Amino acid sequence: MGLKKVIQPDYREGVDRKQLNILRDRFLKVNQSRLERTQQALPLRHQTTLDLLALFFQVNHPLLPGYVSRDTPRGVANYVPDKRVLQAARRFSKTFKYKSEKRLRPDIVSLFMMGSIGTIAQSEVSDIDIWLCHRSGLGEDALRLLQRKADLITEWADAAGLEIHFFLMDSNHFRHRKVAAVDKESSGSAQHFLLLDEFYRTSVLLAGCYPLWWLIPVCDEPEYDTFAALLTRKRFIRESDVIDFGGLASIPKEEFVGAGMWQLYKGIDAPYKSVIKLLLTELYAQELPDKLNLSLEYKQAVYNDELDVDELDPYVMVYRRLERYLLARNELERLELVRRSFYLKVGKKLTGKPSTRVSWQRKAMTKLIEGWGWSESLLSSLDHRNLWRVPQVIKERKAVVSELTHSYRFLSQYARSHGLKAHIKAEDMAILGRKLYAVFQRKAGKVELINSGIAPSLYEDHLAFYHQSSQPLASDGNAWLLYRDLESSSDVAFHPVLKRSTSIVELIAWCYFNGIVSKGTRLSLVSGENKMTMFELQNIISTFDQLAPYPLPPVPHERFRHSHFPLHTLLFVNVGVDPMEEMSARGVHKLSDRNDSLGYSSFRDNLVATLDQISINSWHELSVQRYELGDTLIQCLKHYLASLADVGSNPLPRLDVRCFCPHRAAAIAKRVDTLFRDVVGAFFSAKGILPVRYVIEMDHRFFVAQFFNQQPQFTAFDSLSALLAHLEQPQTSYAPVVIDHYALLEQPRLRLIFDKSRSGAIQVFFHVMGDKADLFIVDEYGSLFSYSTPYHSHQSLLIPLYRFLSSILERRQMHQSIDSYSSDLALEFCELKPGKLPSYFTVEKKNLTPEAVVLFVDIQAIGSYDRQGQLQFDVYCDQQEFSVLEYGDQLIPAVAHYIRSKRASGELYPCYLTDLGLPQGLDQHDYQHSLQTVQYLQYKKVLEEKLNLALLQLS
Repeated sequence: MGLKKVIQPDYREGVDRKQLNILRDRFLKVNQSRLERTQQALPLRHQTTLDLLALFFQVNHPLLPGYVSRDTPRGVANYVPDKRVLQAARRFSKTFKYKSEKRLRPDIVSLFMMGSIGTIAQSEVSDIDIWLCHRSGLGEDALRLLQRKADLITEWADAAGLEIHFFLMDSNHFRHRKVAAVDKESSGSAQHFLLLDEFYRTSVLLAGCYPLWWLIPVCDEPEYDTFAALLTRKRFIRESDVIDFGGLASIPKEEFVGAGMWQLYKGIDAPYKSVIKLLLTELYAQELPDKLNLSLEYKQAVYNDELDVDELDPYVMVYRRLERYLLARNELERLELVRRSFYLKVGKKLTGKPSTRVSWQRKAMTKLIEGWGWSESLLSSLDHRNLWRVPQVIKERKAVVSELTHSYRFLSQYARSHGLKAHIKAEDMAILGRKLYAVFQRKAGKVELINSGIAPSLYEDHLAFYHQSSQPLASDGNAWLLYRDLESSSDVAFHPVLKRSTSIVELIAWCYFNGIVSKGTRLSLVSGENKMTMFELQNIISTFDQLAPYPLPPVPHERFRHSHFPLHTLLFVNVGVDPMEEMSARGVHKLSDRNDSLGYSSFRDNLVATLDQISINSWHELSVQRYELGDTLIQCLKHYLASLADVGSNPLPRLDVRCFCPHRAAAIAKRVDTLFRDVVGAFFSAKGILPVRYVIEMDHRFFVAQFFNQQPQFTAFDSLSALLAHLEQPQTSYAPVVIDHYALLEQPRLRLIFDKSRSGAIQVFFHVMGDKADLFIVDEYGSLFSYSTPYHSHQSLLIPLYRFLSSILERRQMHQSIDSYSSDLALEFCELKPGKLPSYFTVEKKNLTPEAVVLFVDIQAIGSYDRQGQLQFDVYCDQQEFSVLEYGDQLIPAVAHYIRSKRASGELYPCYLTDLGLPQGLDQHDYQHSLQTVQYLQYKKVLEEKLNLALLQLS
């Protein structure tokens, strides 16, 4: 080995052309070694493909790959194909002849390979990224033709099994930072100098001009432009021999933040590669500019005549630098993670014997490993990563997530402490944060996906599900335990638990969506006191496989630009439960014709005992929620409706319901599915959430669902009277009542009334039954007021009510706060008549004429507040005044006496108010501009009851 000759020129003292040539030749020597290593790692057919690339851009020949037209830019600077290349080209066309065109101005300045090519990390499946550097001044049409040519060559190489990507580059534009984006995996100009750093230390010149940067000493890098101009303008070098991407004296701090954030984004799916790049970003942020960046370190080594290609390998240089950094900080665990990441990235298994000759990469990796002190067992474990199982993956994931979290915190703190604004769009930062949140954030019920790029597969041949109650000395009888490779129940005490959960559905989902279980997995089940069956277990897995095939597809980038919304909801009903167990024990399955699964048989049994809800949102977060206490169905339905409130303009999620319990499984699943779809259909429309009140009857009770402030609210009632009292309450706007298919089946009149009710009207429905009549009034906002009264005739029943409602409309119309009410509300009177079947009614409209009103006594009540703030009423009968001031507590008896005196023969039929005036501030809610008709009816009813009681006492 000869003595090393360090060259450190001082261009201020003069330029030595001989030194320039020596420096150029040293870089070319390293470049040639990398190019040879690239070829050695490729199959023979791919070596030929690589050899031909420069020729295809040198000429435009119709029979060679990549031909577009004769006008396509062509010619590679300083390129002359050798005989071997020309012979290979003639395989495409025997008539092809290469003609040198010395006067041709080349359009292609250089072809550089980038990335892992020619490095220790190159493998047979490595793709090749090529910077296709064209001269400045090419027009848009010429660039389109050149891009098309590159695309056709890419397709040709792909057909041969070699993945190549071309990126058109203009060095002048790049030097002046006019490039918005270089490739699909970088943030382009946001990482200008970091990209240049990577280019200078990893690129391999395939053909064309070499970088001018090679010839500028490291110490003169801060004055790069000055000395670059000196060398070219004074013709120490030919400008046609070099390409200039600019100097790299310093890297802006902002780039570290932007680059680090992008590496975090990519680290979610490819953690090992990103761990190395993230640590390099951290190192740069901590050490620059006090120490050299890697590209300058590489250049200085060449100037120092240190041309050991193994040590100048870009990946080895990164590792050596990280090793020094972490050792100095005594962060040995992080160093071990870097070593594992580096080893897995290189991908050369050192425990197995090479099938052919030992590659230089294997030799170099062996040399590195010897210094790490790794055991054979660790090497074997890494070489057999495809055999890693859940415990090992969880342990490794913990280390990876810890490193990614550390990097995120470091970058955030670094940006804050230096007052930096990253060279990355705020929108892209938000997208990164959302993806990190979706993958790593722990939440209650969230199914953790543990294998993001750590092991090829976690598939298990045998899994055993044990209920805690089957175990001796069980501390929690409701837990489920998961074991792998458990051959016998007697081994449970000595076997580690893979995972625990209170829900077996959550346990199955965790196994399935982590690729641990599939149709081919041998399953064992010991359910103990639980009623879970192997039939249910297998069907749940099959359902996942059918409805959400593993693995879930990647989340489209655009999804993270928006808040997440539900994509798919899957409900499992009665898992591990037989809702008819007591019936089966008594030998009684059905005691009536009621088939409703929410009110089954004459006992009205609710057959929905438990619900397990699996939700997948638009960021592919998976969550499992089990409902098993209280009103499980209502709780689940409320949670589901609340999730839909955030859907916005996105489509509603897919809903699937499954039940595999021993009895009536299909009917139960169908009933739950129908209920959920009907409720969603009632509330959600293209206009948004509708102001509907949805009535469900279940388990001897009634439930009313309604949205308030975009959130669902359910109210339970133990009786029909309590339900009707609730439906009488005022509303913010017209809120129709929607009855579930199986609700109020024994109240056909109510079902018919709610079906016929409509906005823009006050509707009176009455049903005459001998000497009694039931009235149901649906007001302008859908509130229902109902009561029973003695019946004498249609006129005595309806005309006073007609006059009362007309008077209320007139009063409202004249009031200043009329804005929220329609001035043309219709008054409709409909008679309910029984049909041929007991449960069937018809509606017959009744037309009332105002002329008939004069036949009845006009009774008007006007309310006001006394000094104590108590509501009191003055009454007017046929314009005869009965005031509180005059009659006091005897006002009602006095009015009753007057009414009795106006009736012939002392008839005892009820009296009715025909008008009512109320103070405007009375009983109003925050959302009301004026009183609602149902509120007038409530006071009307109270006053009429007092008057009619007084009339009875006079008899």
